[in-house]
Amino acid sequence: MCSHHASSSPSQRALALLKKAVSEPYPAGSKSPLPVELSVVERTPTADQFKTMQRYYGKPISAFLSAHPSASSSENGSGSDEVERVRETVTQNPMALKYPIVVDWDAGKIAVGNMSEVEKILNERIRSNDGEGGEGGRKQGFLSGLFGSS
Repeated sequence: MCSHHASSSPSQRALALLKKAVSEPYPAGSKSPLPVELSVVERTPTADQFKTMQRYYGKPISAFLSAHPSASSSENGSGSDEVERVRETVTQNPMALKYPIVVDWDAGKIAVGNMSEVEKILNERIRSNDGEGGEGGRKQGFLSGLFGSS
């Protein structure tokens, strides 16, 4: 899952890289695109998605918020109330969320607001596919990006 905000340049770069990885030979010099399903989402994550993503991220739910002035969160907890506060903040102001958010649901990996982490997820997916089932030793997987609308 890839969370994208059209006015966020890191989000635009992440989306371009992900689209390239699934449509052209990736990495450069390989014979085929990365065999994953890419899902781009332009809405606020659900509470359940936030909880799962937080578990993958290993940080408080407030870590998904940017330094944007409207992104203030009073607590650093991980309970349902805090998840709802973060969801409400992001729903009211999508720019409060760190972009991009890229989730590899199969591997339980996430990148939040960091292109090098997006690249790391792609590289780990390549390594995990080497020697496993699927055509050419590559395994089909599900990679998605969560992208907020403007």
